[in-house]
Amino acid sequence: MTDLLLRLFVKHASDTSDPAVRAGYGRLAGVTGIVCNLLLFALKLLAGTISGSVSITADAVNNLSDASGSIVTLVGFKLASRPADDAHPYGHARLEYIVSLAIAFIILMVGVTLAREAIDKIISPESVDYSIAMLIVLIISMLVKLWMGFFTADVGKRIGSSTMSAAAADSISDVAATGAIFISSVLGYFFDINIDGYISLAAALFVLYSGIGIIRDVMGPLLGEAPNKE
Repeated sequence: MTDLLLRLFVKHASDTSDPAVRAGYGRLAGVTGIVCNLLLFALKLLAGTISGSVSITADAVNNLSDASGSIVTLVGFKLASRPADDAHPYGHARLEYIVSLAIAFIILMVGVTLAREAIDKIISPESVDYSIAMLIVLIISMLVKLWMGFFTADVGKRIGSSTMSAAAADSISDVAATGAIFISSVLGYFFDINIDGYISLAAALFVLYSGIGIIRDVMGPLLGEAPNKE
């Protein structure tokens, strides 16, 4: 699938040393992320509103923030592809690390919001109207996010981009978070066990851990650490 998309939307995709080609990779990944995340946001918002599940609604907000992160990625690759000039004789490639940090901070803000809502749900639990339709929405979301994670990781590997690696990590963390919500929904639907708030809190902590990991990974290159011997 990645090769097909690259052939359709990125000219001279094999020449990854060309800044214009790298920008094309970033544009493709950014647009793909925006479209997929907006669709998932709409589906989960509808399911969360109908069912009254704060965890699914929060997960929808997470997808909306991911769409914002994809926009940041799109803009970041556009700026990073600018050629060197008198003020920036080494080019603008380090803007990719700035973009990675921006994505990480978006993830952290989402994690804090999720944690706050989860704690409110634990303190004041509310009934949730679980349904098969809700479970189907969550399964679709996990499959889409899993594909996005592999797709973005593949793109990042081909062009050696920390931004793509950060976005891929975000997608995989979303799969785990949605998976936890799915388990909570299964327990609620089949066994009438409501652990919506606790699952939301666990998902929020996982999201926060993912954001901190991205910051840790990009700080070294951003500060100019020496490359490895290879």
